[in-house]
Amino acid sequence: MKLQRLLMPEVVFPCVYLLFLLLALAAYRIDATARYLLPVFGAPGLWSVALTLLGIGVALAGIRAGRRLRLEFNPGYLLPLMALLSLYALQSTLPEQTALNVALALGSIAFWLVFTRRGSLRLLLLGAYLLAVAAALTTLSQGVPLLEAGFRQNVAVSPARAVFHGLAVLSAALLASLSPPRTALPGVALLALLGVLSGFKSDAIAVILSATLAGLLTGRVSLRGISAALAGVVAILSVVSTHIASVSYSTWKIPPHLYVFYRTGFTFSVFDRIVELSLPWGLLHGSALLDVSQTTTSTVVLNYTREHIITSTLFGPATLDFGVPGLVAVALLLGMYLGAVHSLAKNALGTACYAVALTHVLILIEVGLQPTSVLFLLTLLYLSLSSRTLRRR
Repeated sequence: MKLQRLLMPEVVFPCVYLLFLLLALAAYRIDATARYLLPVFGAPGLWSVALTLLGIGVALAGIRAGRRLRLEFNPGYLLPLMALLSLYALQSTLPEQTALNVALALGSIAFWLVFTRRGSLRLLLLGAYLLAVAAALTTLSQGVPLLEAGFRQNVAVSPARAVFHGLAVLSAALLASLSPPRTALPGVALLALLGVLSGFKSDAIAVILSATLAGLLTGRVSLRGISAALAGVVAILSVVSTHIASVSYSTWKIPPHLYVFYRTGFTFSVFDRIVELSLPWGLLHGSALLDVSQTTTSTVVLNYTREHIITSTLFGPATLDFGVPGLVAVALLLGMYLGAVHSLAKNALGTACYAVALTHVLILIEVGLQPTSVLFLLTLLYLSLSSRTLRRR
């Protein structure tokens, strides 16, 4: 019961965000990272720190409010919105493939309908796992993004990568919730390996964290399992991240154990610059939040001549668009969402969905919110609401 309290969103979310903030600020005190950050960005200002703390506080209030919500509506009401968001994301990525995009959007809705109206948890797990592996193999059949910077950039917002991320973390959490460790561990390890080979550390980390959280919440993961999960995350954040940076930038002189400091420092510096440009009412009024590719920040904020994927913290896109009101609105809505999903975690699927939702929001602390994340969170809410009608087997 004590562990259950520690894994509540009002404990985990602020602790992780504050840790992120401390690591980012420490990057300006460590010579090996400060020498790259200070000449480009300068030291972050007090406003960016204050607004981050404001966002955390508003999110906490939202979590408490969300837990009191009574979500008793038919989850099917979410399906049209999920279809529209899916179509928007696909059209933004592949605008010349409208017919295919419509088919894929409708197909994704059909997938959830089949497995939530006529299926079982075991069948949902099998379907999600097989599709996740198939999506990863589709990407890897064209090359290994981990080893090719250009290819990694191309597949960053591809439908195959989105399918893999969403279904891999869900199936990993379901594996940890439903299967014994001897079955769950190799299954989760394979998904994490595919995430690493695909070149995106957030995918592999999300797989590990969602499975670990689900296992802890259901009592299937021991302290030894936590140690193994933490070791995997640390290895990805240091060794794998350093390799990706080396491949992307040719020369890389920051030691692997300091990569996480540099990364958080860089991302928070981008948010600091957004704060300088956007207070109090915002600058772009929607373009950043609607940017599926997450490249708007590179040209508008950092003045890059070529578009590049840039992370700006959880509150970055909303602040760039709508200033302080945007930050407050996103913090409140995400907090309410976490509180609501946590209140629905009353069975294996609900628990798995909460573990995945919490993991995804924690990753967004660094990555930032965009349309596919909203789609993913809505899908998890749909599954949480549908969990009362699914058979366990």
